[in-house]
Amino acid sequence: MQLTKSKIKSDHWEQQANKVLSHFKYKNPDEIDMYDICWRYGISIKPLELDFIDMHLNYDSIKHLKAFSVPKPKARKGTIFLRSDLDAVEKKLLLAEEFCHCYSHYANQLNLDKHYILKMENQAKRMAAYLLMPAKFLKRIYATAVNEPVLISDIADHFVVTEDFAQYRLRLTFEHKVDGFITLKERLGSIEWYG
Repeated sequence: MQLTKSKIKSDHWEQQANKVLSHFKYKNPDEIDMYDICWRYGISIKPLELDFIDMHLNYDSIKHLKAFSVPKPKARKGTIFLRSDLDAVEKKLLLAEEFCHCYSHYANQLNLDKHYILKMENQAKRMAAYLLMPAKFLKRIYATAVNEPVLISDIADHFVVTEDFAQYRLRLTFEHKVDGFITLKERLGSIEWYG
């Protein structure tokens, strides 16, 4: 598959992520700091432990989660609760998704039906993918692939995300699974491993 401008399109959640990133001067994807982004937007991060949970939240209903956010009704602020025993990459991915809830959603998920929750989760995950793997940095991957194959593991390492997350992000752009990029007969294309 040749990468052409017609195949690479933007959607609402990518526009929202780009709006957030426009307030920062990141030159490389590993500089994207979710703690800094949250701080600048007035979103506090607390451990997901009983001592840090507000009285109005039922700790028993969220203690099994890895992360949970409580958006404020306006101003794109809120609180993110995050388990402290997670590795750095998992924390980064969860913080990005929970940030997107605070930025885009104004409802506490504990009070919503499962269909609306699923819709909100999909929106937050989509925005988080665009936030952590912006198109402007993906262009560097494509440029590298002109000279040498680039595998999904390389892409994940470059963006400091998991391979599954990188594949999810690339699927948003290319609408199929991408395991890497390669140039063949002077045409840049995506590859997918079978099996």
